[in-house]
Amino acid sequence: MNNFITRASLNFSQKRQPSFAGTWYESDAKKLRTQLDSYLLKAKETMTEKPVETGFGSNAKPAQPLLAIVVPHAGYMFSGQTAAYAYQQAKQQKPKRVILLGPSHYIGFEGAALPSESVFVTPLGDLPVDKEMIQELSDFPLFRQSTEIHKREHSLEMQLPFIKETFADVKIVPIIVGTLSDEMEVQLMAQILRRFMREDDLLIVSSDFTHYGPRYDYEPFQTDMKANIRKLDDEAFQHLSKRDLQGFMNFKHRTNDTICGFYPCSVLLALLPEESFGSLLHYGTSQDTLVEDDRNSVSYLALAFSSPKQEGWFNKEEVASGNQLSDADKSNLLKAARLTLESFVRNNRRPKDVELEFANSELTKKNMGAFVTLYKINSRNPSQKELRGCVGYIWPVKPLNQVIVDNTIGSCSRDYRFHPVNESELNEIEIDINVLTAPKRVASYNEIVVGRDGVVIYKDGKQAVFLPSVATEFGWDLKEFLTQLSLKAGLPGDGWKQSARFDVFQSQSFAEKLE
Repeated sequence: MNNFITRASLNFSQKRQPSFAGTWYESDAKKLRTQLDSYLLKAKETMTEKPVETGFGSNAKPAQPLLAIVVPHAGYMFSGQTAAYAYQQAKQQKPKRVILLGPSHYIGFEGAALPSESVFVTPLGDLPVDKEMIQELSDFPLFRQSTEIHKREHSLEMQLPFIKETFADVKIVPIIVGTLSDEMEVQLMAQILRRFMREDDLLIVSSDFTHYGPRYDYEPFQTDMKANIRKLDDEAFQHLSKRDLQGFMNFKHRTNDTICGFYPCSVLLALLPEESFGSLLHYGTSQDTLVEDDRNSVSYLALAFSSPKQEGWFNKEEVASGNQLSDADKSNLLKAARLTLESFVRNNRRPKDVELEFANSELTKKNMGAFVTLYKINSRNPSQKELRGCVGYIWPVKPLNQVIVDNTIGSCSRDYRFHPVNESELNEIEIDINVLTAPKRVASYNEIVVGRDGVVIYKDGKQAVFLPSVATEFGWDLKEFLTQLSLKAGLPGDGWKQSARFDVFQSQSFAEKLE
């Protein structure tokens, strides 16, 4: 996995040439434009004010603004007409930039693959890549450049002629999403993407849905094929339309449904604002064509995601990590950390949810980043203490109450700098918690305020983080703070001076005091 993904210095001198023009779609510009225009015209003529009737469950008419569309990526003879419904619905948005997420069909890898090309060529004209956003994304370990993955993949290429014909000269950010390990990694990718998205962006997710039959090694039923495939597609759509990420992931685990864009769709769900919802615009399968046999079927859905609040891509007020915790919340989180520490060290057991219900306020159930730090107190001189473990999540990828449990366990057992905490030490361990605001990019290190800001440094594929309290504890000024941060990242001490990028965050810090 990841064999084709590198972090070499970014090079945008190449053009990505079409790999599937002339086979999966027309390579002649005139014929291709005629084909696409006919698809779009039919979609325009048949779209109504009422939600589409497909035999699916609940479905709502899209609102404005439109935030994202999900479109299929088979050969145009199979799925082009379905895709046209989504593009026709999005046409009035007139985005200035399109973020493209699609799966990898040919090369297995973890994380996401960024392009190294500055331009993606289509028979209808070139689409320029937003090199600045690609450069920013390349700072994060989940994202790597790969020419090979993009060259061989069709899931994004099949969208390019539609994008060029529908939106003309927009910039694109093409991202191929590989395997993501769990819901937290899905949330992390979404959080990273969210920080760079703008109000005039359109997100396009490229995905086909159920692949049924011996060709795809997926035959969970032998009778009523069409009806049962529709049930699978309907259930997937209901989770998507309601922004139900956990339900969507559980559905995949339970059914093994062969949704090739499962991970890109999951990232979409994690990205969308709370008020947004999905609408089904068109539904079809490869069985609708005259060229498919009767044993295999691929499903195609055109979906639109919109927000009734008319606030653009995301509502900045929904970011919860800036909210101040009450004294009761702080006390309860410290109690939850103590209970977790003792349960794990004594019994190697994570507390059950029911044991931690006292820490379930509305605010602590919201996603926030946090660090849990353990100190060992000198029993003879309580003013002296030594670090015993510190683990945290910088990004708001899980509910805060779960983050505290995760990182208490991590601090006492998985901080590579220390051996695990043992039972004899429990009465000497003090717990400190830092709850973080979401990381924010600053233009220069000169914007960093020592003592107020925690800092993440990114350079040459390396990164490191210090909490705000570190500079205060050691009495460092900004120069020494950044020098030590560079060394922690494996960079030269002066690595912060040139070509480094910085995120800052603030912290609510509170600690348990031993009797």
